[in-house]
Amino acid sequence: MRASAGPPHGSAMIDIYGMSSPNVVKVTIMLEECALGYRAQHVNVFAGEQHTPQFLAISPNNKVPVIVDHDREAPLAVAESGAILIYLAEKSGRLLPSQPVQRSAVLQWLMVQVASVGPMFGQLVHFTRYAPAGNDYSTQRYSGEVRRILGVLDRRLGASPWLGGDDFSIADIATWPWIRTAASIFPWLADPPDALRRQWPALARWFDILAQRPAVQRGVASGEQFLQRDRSAFSSADPEAFDRFFNRGKYAR
Repeated sequence: MRASAGPPHGSAMIDIYGMSSPNVVKVTIMLEECALGYRAQHVNVFAGEQHTPQFLAISPNNKVPVIVDHDREAPLAVAESGAILIYLAEKSGRLLPSQPVQRSAVLQWLMVQVASVGPMFGQLVHFTRYAPAGNDYSTQRYSGEVRRILGVLDRRLGASPWLGGDDFSIADIATWPWIRTAASIFPWLADPPDALRRQWPALARWFDILAQRPAVQRGVASGEQFLQRDRSAFSSADPEAFDRFFNRGKYAR
């Protein structure tokens, strides 16, 4: 695996391995919110670096993001973005309540992101951007599911200032980058630009508040490091690289 290190942030060091993805951005936001030192390590997924033995040793599901915390007696790898947020919250003592009732609410809404927002939004991106023609059913199904989920989030945020309750938490950090991505690439949200505000006003209010947080802005900027490297990796990838990335053609399982 070829990993490109970015500049360190702070003193204690955590490596975050990733590419341009909402799941990676939520981890860089969390690292910034918790003021934890980190450096970005790019994984060229189009070259198959996520399948190398070195990467599988830290991320058995061959997915990004994954972190390696060197601020311990022995380095610790943590894979899966939801697990990473919980680990960083417990490490820093921030953004995850210790009281059982409040903690349960935050974890429930974190699971909504992990189990529903990420998978459904991701499938819609795939079928609208990368799938061959003739997938109208898939596009309609995932468009409908994304709209349903946006409604779920809007109702929650109409009744609560934050997804997990009265306080900003890892549930908000997990969800915000996916709304950011949706609002920029889904045609029915990106055009007209105020579609989110007209259809889901409570969700839009919450989104705008988070967008003003300095740590969120710094986390997004860190994610741009991955985007710049991905553009180069994407432009040099051949058709076989995309087949391998999407598990299709001779790489289909």
